[in-house]
Order: sequence, then C-alpha cells, then structure tokens
Amino acid sequence: MMVRKLNLLFLFLISFAAVAQNQQDSLWIRENYTKIEVMVPMRDGVSLFTSVYAPKDNSEKHPILFTRTPYSCSPYGKDQWRAFWNRYERYYMREGYIIVTQDVRGRYMSEGKFVDVRPFNKDKKSATDIDEASDTYDAIDWMVKNIPANNGNVGVKGISYPGFYSTMAAYSRHPALKAVSPQAPMTDQYMGDDEHHNGVFFAMDNFFFYSGFGKPRPVPTTKGSSGYKLPTQDRYQFFLDTKTIRNLTNLLKDSVAFWKEIIKHPDYDAFWQAMDTRNFVTQIPDALPTLIVGGLFDAEDCYGAWRLYEAIEKKAHNDNKLVMGPWYHGQWASNDGSKLGPVKFESNTALYYQNQIEIPFFDHYLKDKGTYALPEATVFFSGENKWRTFDHWPPTSSKLTPLYLQSGQKLSWQVPAGKSSFSEYTSDPEKPVPYAKNAESSRYNHYMVDDQRFASRRTDVLTFQTEVLTDDISLAGMLTAELFSAVNTTDVDFVVKLIDVFPDKSGDVAMDSYQMLVRGEIMRARYRNSFEKPEPLAPGKVEKVRFDLPDVAHTFKKGHRIMVHVQSSWFPLAERSPQKFINIFEAGEGDFQKATIRIFHDAAHSSRILLPVMTK
Repeated sequence: MMVRKLNLLFLFLISFAAVAQNQQDSLWIRENYTKIEVMVPMRDGVSLFTSVYAPKDNSEKHPILFTRTPYSCSPYGKDQWRAFWNRYERYYMREGYIIVTQDVRGRYMSEGKFVDVRPFNKDKKSATDIDEASDTYDAIDWMVKNIPANNGNVGVKGISYPGFYSTMAAYSRHPALKAVSPQAPMTDQYMGDDEHHNGVFFAMDNFFFYSGFGKPRPVPTTKGSSGYKLPTQDRYQFFLDTKTIRNLTNLLKDSVAFWKEIIKHPDYDAFWQAMDTRNFVTQIPDALPTLIVGGLFDAEDCYGAWRLYEAIEKKAHNDNKLVMGPWYHGQWASNDGSKLGPVKFESNTALYYQNQIEIPFFDHYLKDKGTYALPEATVFFSGENKWRTFDHWPPTSSKLTPLYLQSGQKLSWQVPAGKSSFSEYTSDPEKPVPYAKNAESSRYNHYMVDDQRFASRRTDVLTFQTEVLTDDISLAGMLTAELFSAVNTTDVDFVVKLIDVFPDKSGDVAMDSYQMLVRGEIMRARYRNSFEKPEPLAPGKVEKVRFDLPDVAHTFKKGHRIMVHVQSSWFPLAERSPQKFINIFEAGEGDFQKATIRIFHDAAHSSRILLPVMTK
C-alpha cells in the first residue's frame, strides 16, 4: 500500500511539474511574440489566410518555419493563440523562429478552390497555371519581402497531408527555401498511403475522414465539418451491416467530390499516377536538403516516408536524410515516444528526435548554427530498442533471405522437399478476419503492434512459425511475400503478417507469449501482374502472387520465434473482396461469395517471405 501511495505521489508531482512548465512557457511566448493574420496574394489573384507568430525582439534577424495545412491554422483572431507551449514548437520559439501557418487554397479561411492532393504541374505557362508548389513559392516570396526582421531563410515541415505540402514545397524551387522536412508524407495514394494498399481500398478510415473533411466549403469559414455519426459504437458490425461500398456512398449523399473520384478509378490509372509525388523529385534543387521522417508503425503513411526517401535517392542529387522511429502517425511530434500500446521502447524517442535531429537540422540550415552531420539514415530498431545509423538504406549488410512456409504450420530457412503440399482455409465475407483484437472500437494508434493471438486462433488464418531462435536476427529493409495459391473463385485478397512471438516468460508479464505484429500488408490478387490492367484468377490453377510490404527495422531476440500469418480479409480496415472478378465499387450485396484457398509449400511451389536479414 505504501509503494502504491508513493507511486501516485510521484505521478502527481510529475504532472504538477509539467503543468507549471507549460504555464511558464505560455507566459514567456505571449510576452515575447506577436501574432498577425494576413491574406497573402497568389499569382492568380487568390489570397490565402496566413497566421504569423513573430518575435518582438528585432535586434537580430530571424528564420521562418512554415507549414501549409488543410486542417486549419486555428485559432482565428489576433488575440487567439495556438498552444505552442504544449508542443515542441516552443523550442523553436525559444530559438527565435518566426512560425508561420497557412490555410491552403480553398480550405477554412483561404480563398480559391480546394483540390485533394492537387497534382504537380511542371508545365506552367501563365499565372492561372497554379499548383501547391506555385502557391508555396508565392507565399515564401511574400514572407521574405514583408515579414519584418526575417533573415531570408525559410524552412518547411509538415506531417501527413501537410507532409504532402512539404514535398510540394521542395518542388517550388524558391531561392529562400533552405530546408524541407516531409514527415509521414502522403506520396502514392494507390499503392500504400491512406486511400489504398496494393489496390485494396481502405474503407473504414476513408469513410470517416472524407465524410467530414470532404464536404464542400462554399465560402471561407473558421468552422470545420463534422463527419458521419455512427448508429452504433461497433465499427466492425457497422461496416459488416453496410455490406458494400455502394451503400457507403449512398450514406454520403453525393456530398464528397473526392470520394466520387475514387470510385471512378478502381485501377492504377493516370488519375492516381498524377498524384504520385515521386514522379517529380527531379524538381528538387541540388542545394536543398531534405529530411524525410516517418513511423515504423504509422497506420496511415508508413509507405510514403520510405518510398519518397527511396525516390529522392534514386533520382535527385540533393542532401537527403531519413529518420524512422517506432511511432504511430505523428508520434514523433508528441510529448511521449516511450511506448506504443503495451510495447515499450526504453526511452522517450520523440524527445530524442525533436532535440537531437529535427531542431538541429533547421538550426543549421536556417540559422547557420552548429556543425550538423546527420547520418544518411537514423532508424530505431524495435525488438532491441536501439537507434542505429547507416550510410545507406537499406543497409548494405542486409541480404534478402527466403523464409519458407512448411507443412505442419512451420517456417524454415530450408526449401520444402515434399510434393503437392498445401494448407487450406475458407474465406467467408460474412465472417471476415478482424484487423485488430478490438476491431469494433475506433482505430487505435497501436494496432500495428497488436497481439495477434486473436487471429492465430481462427480457422481462416494460416499460421506458420519457426523453432525458438538461438540467435538474434535483425531485419532492415523491405519485405516481399511470394505466395503460390489456388483459389476456387476469380479474385481474392491476401494479407501477409510478420509477427514476433515472445517467450512465455518474457521478463514483462504484459508481453508473455505476446504475438507482436511487426509488419502486415494486403494485396488484391487481380493486380498480381499489373495494377493498371487487372486479370481474373483461373479457378483451381496454381498461380504466384508476389507483393512488397513496407520496410521494417526490427530485431527478433534469441528465445523468440518468427511467425507468419496468411489470411484473406483485414476488416473493416480494408474493404472486403467479393472474391469474384468485379469492380469493387460496383459490387452488390449478392456478389460476395465464399472462397476456398490453398497455399502451397512444396518443392515446386515454395511459398515464402523474403526477409532483409542483416548479416553483421
């Protein structure tokens, strides 16, 4: 009892100290900064609402840190202040930065028409040819010419949708732009970010997001739009009862323009390709450094961070760095990066990132402060809970090593020797596999490290695992799944999950026998040969389905096991496949059918997952 009282007293004192510090920071910021609101003109005559927080001390010149957002630069009104004292931006303000936030074109208080993920236009010929890069250029140009006591150096950063706008900023090529940090940037909305993963529509997140965000805004406003209100708290049951994308569309009542565009483009056509920001990375000036940041367990834009960094490395010639931590979406900007759900990281990784990586990055390029020698890649390895640095990503020491599915629910590094060996399951759209053990609730941040025992116990999930590991195994890089399957229908989804199985006595009771999801991804079989031109499966024919999973950085510790799941639904995160060759957006309630699926693991058809095993 005494220990419990002491713990409660300790937590109270910590909380009290944090509140006192926030109050002190709030007072200091208000005493030392001013706020102005201004409409900044663009080249086509449209003006964008912009909030500027500037130091009162003009005895020295100050750098500008700029974020463009569709989510509002509220609160509005010169006497209404954003609570920077609760955020790590307070550290920038202590360094004398001018903090600027802007409502993008057509959102909240800005004029003009909003276009979701407006494509970059590299062939601008007149003042009416605008895009997010040109709007960024015009905003920067206005700031350096009109904000008093600025030093002519501008940095841009943003997370998620603002991460997309940060990428567009890099394409603006304004000479005052000296550093850019796209963080969890929306990069390819079809292949792995937000809307789709490998051709599979992520219905749950998109429905709730666009039911509010996607509503039209006829005139500038300080008010946001509310989303669809569920008739039940059980999200799994709601989407099961709603049955089809057509029915979800009817619930939106023709009010969301981008949703209507999504359902017009079920395949990877020119509409989606134009929004892929990787197509334009050659626009980045050689002298402009970029810091790409993302979370290993980001449920929304994990793909975008890895793949944007990769594209810049391949096609651009600037100084490009990568930082990936053990974070949910945006957790690196929070006050606590020490854990994710029950998985603990043994340090506050968010504070480390903020103080040792991001702030020194902008200080160096915008203030010419300090020596800055950030490694090419700074990546946190879950499992061992350590930061590692590399001069190349993936590391040159990583070697793709096949781990083979075997009979008897086994995984082995050896090629199967048997003949006509397979595991079979039935996928029933009326009883889809939940994506998380609490799939009926709102999507919680830690589902990407969720305990998978709930799925291992289902008969429609194939489970394979290694023997107990006798040595640590570290993975660093992209995974590839290669399945040989025979299905009795013309289409089906495949979900492959890589799992770390903790020992029964792990040293942490909460983690005993825990089956930690390390990486999972879904693939629609119709796209096995082409995302542009889908093809039906031939019922009963053994066919190969190969697809990539986003990179991992994880160490399977000695005494653990490696597990792989194969299943055909991930509901309601991902929409259910009708399991027949039909446009999912046109499928009716009667189009959904059961599928019998065989996954082969024999000498001729060796299903496997290719792991990026570090050799040293």
